Amino acid sequence: MKKTLLGTALLFALAQALPMDAQKQVRLTFNRAGGTAVSNVTVKVTDESGNAINGVTATLQSIKQGTGTEAGAAATDVALNSGNELNTHPEILCANYSNGKNSFAEFTFKISGLSDFSLNHSDLQIAAMNLNGRFQNSKGERYCDVRVWGNENKSTLIASTDGILVDKLGGSYTVDNTIDWEIKGEATTQAATDQYLVVRMAKSSNSNGCFFGLKQITLYNGYRFATTATSNIDNVATFSASSPVTFSSDATAYIAINSDNKQVTLSPLNGALAAGKGAIVSKATTGDIYAYVSTETTDSRNNLLVGSGDATKELTDGNYYIFNKKDNDAVFSPLDNAASTTLAANKAALKTTTTGGQALTLDFGSVTGINTVTTAMPATNATFDLSGRKVSGKLPAGLYIKNGKKLLIK
Repeated sequence: MKKTLLGTALLFALAQALPMDAQKQVRLTFNRAGGTAVSNVTVKVTDESGNAINGVTATLQSIKQGTGTEAGAAATDVALNSGNELNTHPEILCANYSNGKNSFAEFTFKISGLSDFSLNHSDLQIAAMNLNGRFQNSKGERYCDVRVWGNENKSTLIASTDGILVDKLGGSYTVDNTIDWEIKGEATTQAATDQYLVVRMAKSSNSNGCFFGLKQITLYNGYRFATTATSNIDNVATFSASSPVTFSSDATAYIAINSDNKQVTLSPLNGALAAGKGAIVSKATTGDIYAYVSTETTDSRNNLLVGSGDATKELTDGNYYIFNKKDNDAVFSPLDNAASTTLAANKAALKTTTTGGQALTLDFGSVTGINTVTTAMPATNATFDLSGRKVSGKLPAGLYIKNGKKLLIK
């Protein structure tokens, strides 16, 4: 079996934001006003920045319990759990349900006033709780199976995943063990005037006893990815999708517009990233970032970064460099140095006329491009920049070559 290239967290991002009238994310957070009934729960609706969305409201319609993950499983009304940490964390909704094998807690929300928003992904923040309203703290791991439906009768399954580990901390009843999970969609539903969202968390068959608390729901249409920290760039990644996408504003995306034997010129993305094309991204801070399916005009320039889209791609039709991490630096390495020609889904590779031999390193210091690292310099105390020019004196921050090795000045 072939290995998958770029299997580490080499992902994506972009500086372009969607227009204000096109919602990127819808986030639901909760507050229990001193009671355990549905009527005691206030649902706050915000965008990804925590700002209220004009004209959009949400309410908790019901809390139910039952057994199994099938949409038709019998469910009956139940109140919220309370006590101890739940009393000091009113933002967590924990149903007081019968905690038997494959038992579930189910929350139905009604979202009103949301338009121009297609849902196919969701993030759930889930906490492992016990019967007394405390965070679980034992060594036994808790797992749950999650279902997210896009309508009240549960005929449209948006996303499902089994065996989510919801408690891996332990050690203290007072430690918030909430874990953020991305639930990828199996279908897309378009928001109408009123939209119903049903979230079910069922105890997995291999799980110890546990109650599940729901802390936050984030809905979005697109992708969520992480970056990789390196020495020469704070956090960096490649990305590709089968649909045109724009990205969260906390990262900057580039395409490769020119290439020769020494340098690949990068240019900031202008518009949306075209379907099937690739981008290199840089992000100053750690943490996940998002790409959103977009109708914005795509960047029409010739882009040498080839993407895999949403499926794997065989790189057998030319000269490729693949993106990886070497000696803690982000680099492009010749494909002929790799054990596989399979590019993983949602990744990008550099296609050039240059044959393999030297690694290409990324230089975002002046946003000028990716420069060839020359490893054949003679063993000398002289120092060279990445264009092969001899330099001396106090060097500015950047990447240099000394005695045939890379020298990073910070």
